[in-house]
Amino acid sequence: MMRVLPPLLVIGGPAGAGKTSVAEAVAKLVEAPVVSLADSGEEEQHGADLAALQSRLDVHEDAPLVVVEGVFALALPPIRWAARWTVYVDTPLDIALARHALSRPDPRAELRAYLDGGRDAHARHVAPGRQLADLVVDGCDPLPDLAARIHGFMASRP
Repeated sequence: MMRVLPPLLVIGGPAGAGKTSVAEAVAKLVEAPVVSLADSGEEEQHGADLAALQSRLDVHEDAPLVVVEGVFALALPPIRWAARWTVYVDTPLDIALARHALSRPDPRAELRAYLDGGRDAHARHVAPGRQLADLVVDGCDPLPDLAARIHGFMASRP
């Protein structure tokens, strides 16, 4: 079990959904730090080094809120259970895949990984987060609208 001091907003969704951008936009509205699971040091993205994550959260123990984002943020029970609010950024897989591939030096490697098992891994580990989230937002909506919607949701459920 994770020891969490500040309240957590946890944002999950597929690679390329816009989680990082959404997290940063919400964090700016509420003046909160963002902690990304991508910074966990795990080479295998189906997990996270929970001890390292807790260390990064401990740095922000005096923050009124910390935003945690990552592909598997909602798939990992200790992270999900520690959250006060959970959000799934629901972006069509073709758009998410295109965004993710184009963010890489060699998009072909990302496309090959998707064809070689990424789609199945998404269906098994990431997509179920949609049903587990408190709020589902459309990753194709304008970023300011998404941030405002999440902020309003958090304010309505303190």
